[in-house]
Amino acid sequence: MHLTKQKILDAAIELFNQQGVNAITLRDIALSVGISTGNLAYHFKNKDYIIEDAFQQMAAERNAILAGVQLIPSFENINRQLLPLLEIAWKYRFLSLDTVHIIRHHPHLAALQREFIAQTIDYTKAVIDYSVGSGNMRPEAQEGQYQRLAHTTWMLANFWIQQLTVRGLSKLAIDDLRKSIWDLVLPHLTPKGIQHFSGAATAVLV
Repeated sequence: MHLTKQKILDAAIELFNQQGVNAITLRDIALSVGISTGNLAYHFKNKDYIIEDAFQQMAAERNAILAGVQLIPSFENINRQLLPLLEIAWKYRFLSLDTVHIIRHHPHLAALQREFIAQTIDYTKAVIDYSVGSGNMRPEAQEGQYQRLAHTTWMLANFWIQQLTVRGLSKLAIDDLRKSIWDLVLPHLTPKGIQHFSGAATAVLV
């Protein structure tokens, strides 16, 4: 990406994180970068384009991390990658904080957001299926149980940042979130899975 365009994107992400998408104008972003609004508009016609590029950049960073997990979705690999994945969510936290605004006012971005959510839930369900097949998780007790677990896991991770804002907290506390995600999974592990999880958690969670 062109250096100036990247500077604009980085500044916009920071401003969106601090004040929200709706409160920030192109002029605010241009002032932050130290360029004219006209110069900014040469790179981004409006905020929609900035938000879309931020979303695509976030997705690329996320997919680069997930590529390693997808090869072998073991507890060790998943646990190792949770930290950078959650750090990415924090880096682009305005996408979580302004989800409803984006969906209501930017239909194209809403479609991208919903596609991303569906992919995340599908990926989580695939990891669960792999864990059941490898004997680390018990077969579901009720039909659809693990689809719901995948959905609940996404909700926990996605809305964690929002609940921090509601509670007036400014620190992500990634380790608390990571432990909360594993708390959803632990009751479904087999003895083999508990042993594997303990080995994976030793270096990170203990």
